[in-house]
Amino acid sequence: MVIKEKYSDHVNSDEMLYILGVSGTPACLLDVHHQTVTLNNELKNELLLDESNLHMSRWLSLFEMLDRGEIYRTIHQNSKWNEKEMSVSVKTTHTSKRYYCKMLHLSNNNIAFIFSSQFNKPYLPVFKQKSDCDHINPLPRGSVLHKTEMFATQPKTTRTSQVKERLVQSSDYFPHGIAMLNRNWEIIYANNAMEKMVNLKLSQYYRKKIWDLFPIDDYYDFFQHYLRAMETQEIVNFIGELFKPHLLLGVTVVPSDQGITIIAQDVTSSTQQLRDLEQVRDRFTLLSENIKEACWICYPQENKLIYLSPAFNEIYGLDKAEVLKEPGLIFSLIDDEFLPEVQEAGKLMTEQKYEVEYSITTPAGEKKWVRMRGFPVKENGQTFVIGMDEDITKFKEMTELQEKSQQLSTITQMAAGVAHEIKNPLTAIKGFLQIGAANPDLRDSYHDIILDEVNRIESIVQDFMMLSKPKSSVQLETVDLESIITYVSRLLDPDSSNKGIKLFHTCDPELDAFYSEPKRLKQILINLLSNAIDSLGEKGEVQLEALLRANELVLCIVDNGHGLTDYELSKLGEPFYTTKEKGTGLGIMVTKKMIDDLDGKIIYESTVGKGTKVTVRLPYKTEG
Repeated sequence: MVIKEKYSDHVNSDEMLYILGVSGTPACLLDVHHQTVTLNNELKNELLLDESNLHMSRWLSLFEMLDRGEIYRTIHQNSKWNEKEMSVSVKTTHTSKRYYCKMLHLSNNNIAFIFSSQFNKPYLPVFKQKSDCDHINPLPRGSVLHKTEMFATQPKTTRTSQVKERLVQSSDYFPHGIAMLNRNWEIIYANNAMEKMVNLKLSQYYRKKIWDLFPIDDYYDFFQHYLRAMETQEIVNFIGELFKPHLLLGVTVVPSDQGITIIAQDVTSSTQQLRDLEQVRDRFTLLSENIKEACWICYPQENKLIYLSPAFNEIYGLDKAEVLKEPGLIFSLIDDEFLPEVQEAGKLMTEQKYEVEYSITTPAGEKKWVRMRGFPVKENGQTFVIGMDEDITKFKEMTELQEKSQQLSTITQMAAGVAHEIKNPLTAIKGFLQIGAANPDLRDSYHDIILDEVNRIESIVQDFMMLSKPKSSVQLETVDLESIITYVSRLLDPDSSNKGIKLFHTCDPELDAFYSEPKRLKQILINLLSNAIDSLGEKGEVQLEALLRANELVLCIVDNGHGLTDYELSKLGEPFYTTKEKGTGLGIMVTKKMIDDLDGKIIYESTVGKGTKVTVRLPYKTEG
């Protein structure tokens, strides 16, 4: 049922609700006789309701029990009050919220309820009762409505006149401009906000035709919408441009039998922002549609893709429109070994910037590599993910080609080195065998030298065998690091003691048993500590420290030897490059190979005259 109680010749109940709504004030109107409640849009949205018209029992059920009883008693004491204020608690779908509520008793047994936050009471003037002699006109003298027929009052005070009085005075505090024209296009009311907006004292133009202030030629669009509202008796909304001062106005025209009510809001700033956003959107679209990478935006809460750029079709070979409807089609292309990683990456992208690489097989059977990058964006309490997919197939092929080329170069270099390194001891062995053959009496004296050269050849061959050993041979098991360090220290102690070198080691107390391969771990420590001892020559110190840092085992070997130059550091790891007199240069290569097999990293730092620091980082896994 639509309530149409007239408060005057111009204002009825639903107009009042609409005006309160425009000011952003949640309100409702209770018809006690028909037991119905009409809510404006602001209150309906505030309470998360789907309907604007409720039965009174349904409406009362929204309040807490104690408040419900107080409201019910107040409603049925209609002859004893004109205005009341109280604090009420209202239940919504998810929670309960406290409001300040002002109740105005209107005529014909109707009651207006105006709500606001508990800590933000709305401006609703309280008026004192006046005697007949004082009650000449209730309106402010600065108002256009002073001494007008719109809210002309009788010599006696009535409930209806009080409501008129409150409504008109309150309208001067609304944040939006309000003006009224009668059927003759004459100005009969304007509030303070409207006067400031148009930069005119409209009170000086009471009963003047509106085109006397705003020429029709300049404001043709405005007049066209006003005329449409009058003729159709329908509410009209539009955006118009005011020239003096220059403003963009959001205008709502509310018609009635007596004329129109104009509600205007300055939307200059918001409209400009909207235009700026449209320009940004156009630029983004232009950019995303003309690059090779596929841009996308998704709403992860609903597993929904909002945007895909045209490049998506070229990378995945899927129709963009179909994927927007069914995003799961993408996962059907991802190779099985990468699918769990991609799904986990999608979750991480809702929290941080992240990227992942994976291979796909397109519907045409083509194999491709894709790099996906994404990051979260929060807006109005919702999280969106913006990302970009890049076809890196050619990059992967080039990288693989470079690796093969590097391997071939290394093999060639190592083959030459092997020939050189084995040739020297073979030449010595051959020479001493020839001498022994010519002089049998001297044969025994060269025996030890020949044996040393054979051992040297054996060492080179063993290093090559280690370098060729595949990573798949790694067998993880539980490792006690402190016992391994103790074993290696005891193994190297005789050599270091003979040279006057002190070995120290410390272990992080938080280190527990973890999964690794003990043989490789022992050999890594032996090689690095042996290199440190050899670099000192005689006398010095070598410090081994084991630390736990963010799920990583960090091993630091520090010596106070002569140190290495930048050139020497850059050459470390090359086959057969060594600073030792009898070194082969393969030890560092073997050590790095074993660290790589354990998914670790090695870093060298050195300063001439101060010493060298070697840092090894290995995964710290306490579960297999």
